[in-house]
Amino acid sequence: MKKVYNVTKGPILQKLIYLAIPILLTTLSQMAYNLTDIFWIGKVDSIGLSETAAVAAVGTAAYLTWFCFGVILIAKIGTSVRVSHAVGRNELDKVNVYASNGLLLEASLGILFSILTLVFTRQYLAIFNIESQTIIDYALNYIPIIGGFIFVQFIVHGFVAINEGLGQTKINLIILAIGFVINIGLDPLFILGFRLGLSGAAIATVISQIITLIIFYVVYKRLNPTLKVFHFSNFNLDAMKKIIKVGLPVGLQSMFFTIIAIFVARQIYLFGAEVVAAQRIGVQIEQLTWMIASGFQTAITVFIGQNFGAKEFTRVRKSVVYAALILVPYSLIITAMLYFFPGSLMRIFLDETDTINAGIIYLQIISISQVFMIIESIGTGFFNGIAKSYIPSITGIVGNSLRIPLVIVLTTTLMEEGIWWSLNISSIFKALVIFLVFAYVFSRLEKVKVKKLKLPRTQRFNLRKNR
Repeated sequence: MKKVYNVTKGPILQKLIYLAIPILLTTLSQMAYNLTDIFWIGKVDSIGLSETAAVAAVGTAAYLTWFCFGVILIAKIGTSVRVSHAVGRNELDKVNVYASNGLLLEASLGILFSILTLVFTRQYLAIFNIESQTIIDYALNYIPIIGGFIFVQFIVHGFVAINEGLGQTKINLIILAIGFVINIGLDPLFILGFRLGLSGAAIATVISQIITLIIFYVVYKRLNPTLKVFHFSNFNLDAMKKIIKVGLPVGLQSMFFTIIAIFVARQIYLFGAEVVAAQRIGVQIEQLTWMIASGFQTAITVFIGQNFGAKEFTRVRKSVVYAALILVPYSLIITAMLYFFPGSLMRIFLDETDTINAGIIYLQIISISQVFMIIESIGTGFFNGIAKSYIPSITGIVGNSLRIPLVIVLTTTLMEEGIWWSLNISSIFKALVIFLVFAYVFSRLEKVKVKKLKLPRTQRFNLRKNR
């Protein structure tokens, strides 16, 4: 590997911010794309389609992509953490092994997921008990295109994970930003210009993802010309197991979260398409917290991963404190914005009064959970970085499971507002548990151990030659 940004030495805050800024800018680019996508889909009434039904259809399809991302995380988190540990220990042979096996795992999972999506699209839609045939028809125009090419997204995230572990978040920013800009440019052309509606939105997304993958591959090969990407001679069962061991809990948590979210979505549909569309737009606005938290979480994971691998425990502790000093005040600002200006935020995306009113209620209630979301993300980044991802995963699964009984009980008296309050309560629970376990592990960090990878002699020789 020719490009490694080592964060085990030098000013802690400066190094952490250097990692975080490209990730955050990438996250903002993703957020801008998501918001732009919803913006143009919200304009399909100009080509004779229902904007509320279109937003609801895309919102329904979003649960599939969320579940997909959980599968992606199995290889992505495991690869990123294992690569960062190897970098911290200066074991570049193992960096190559983890990188190759991470890509192989992502490609395999992606192809399988694409096949299953194409085969079971209608069965997936049946889960939601959607009464509107219009929403179903719109979703059927969108999901097969997105789902059939979703394996491209898996492989892209494989390259993203490797670069994160190497500390090269700047490379990810540049390439992903190019993809997002292409997508933003193609959306109005395909959705409205060619009058393809939701099919156009899906085609624009697929084209941008394919271009992104091609750029990632070319850049990767240029920086590592002797490394054989997707070559089965690089397969290492022990490396694959170690990647899965770290990534599986995170992936399972994300997939379980999506399953719970689908249950919640079924309940939301009971209150009408306006509430569904309002919640979908509200979630996009709420990205101001959870996507920034997710981006910083990745930076924390990489920083802690390298320093934990190098046994720089003081740097690990200080990095968490710095992250909290940045993110907690930020979350309080977002809380104020969601509570005091919800109507202005909703009107950016559509003009239907009933949907806007439902969105105002959603944003004001959900504003309470923003700071707790940040606390959970900081703790998750810490535990992922020390390869103890099962801790936040178990907490997340238990906390998200609480949403089912809470929704059932609270909706009997509070209607759809009971759903929003159930989200708040579960977020508070998860944050408090994460904080308590974090405080215990934080105090005995030097005693935490992670098993090292053992390479076969032939593979060690080949990789040294590649270096």
